Amino acid sequence: MAETILTWKPVVIAIVGGILPSLVWLWFWLKEDRKSPEPTGLIALSFFAGMAIVYFVLPVQKFVVASISPIMDMADALALKFSLLPPDEQTVRITLWAFIEEFAKYATVFLIAFKSKFFDEPMDAVIYLITAALGFAAMENTLYIFKDLAHGGALEVLGNGNMRFIGATIVHIVSSSFVGIAIAFSFYARRYIKFIAATMGIFIASLLHAYFNLSIIESDGTIKTLLVFSQFWAAIIGIIMLLALVKRIPKTHNPN
Repeated sequence: MAETILTWKPVVIAIVGGILPSLVWLWFWLKEDRKSPEPTGLIALSFFAGMAIVYFVLPVQKFVVASISPIMDMADALALKFSLLPPDEQTVRITLWAFIEEFAKYATVFLIAFKSKFFDEPMDAVIYLITAALGFAAMENTLYIFKDLAHGGALEVLGNGNMRFIGATIVHIVSSSFVGIAIAFSFYARRYIKFIAATMGIFIASLLHAYFNLSIIESDGTIKTLLVFSQFWAAIIGIIMLLALVKRIPKTHNPN
């Protein structure tokens, strides 16, 4: 019997390590919609579109970095006008990055799923947004693992991969879930109310995302990092409870 030698390439390790955790999470959330499942093709399209949108987000985030001086001038002027303390550059940059990611995930789902004939119940908003968010997280994780492989060893990759599974992936789930839940509760409302709900959802999601990133940057040690993660684990439990309410939203005529 011929001996088979398997050589694991860094790109394969990065892809598997980046995508597999997101697929596990996706399986978990799709179980929440098992009574009225969405088409597999549309779920897959939303997931891969979430992955692809990372490559549109990165240049925009780089533009923010390049334009941070005029952005800070504007932020300082607004703070002075409303008698507020001027924000520091890191907070502004991280918050803008978070908003860009949250808006990009929403826009992706809006164009792909929300325009579909299969988008016909409140729960769909949450499922599709979580799916796109997991795709986004999968690509982010893949890029981070690939970078770690290029600059570190297998143990570093394993450690960072585990932290991203319990941390960074969760922040994408939680933030996009809030957008989806806001849309779900306004599903049968008039168009302007849907717009307000989506806007508020993206705003809250951006703040949550920025809070997570800033907290991780400022935490010094595993214990403090895990405490930050625990807040978002608690948010997952809250989201599951809210989904129970979303499933009970009575179907009414959509006035638009």
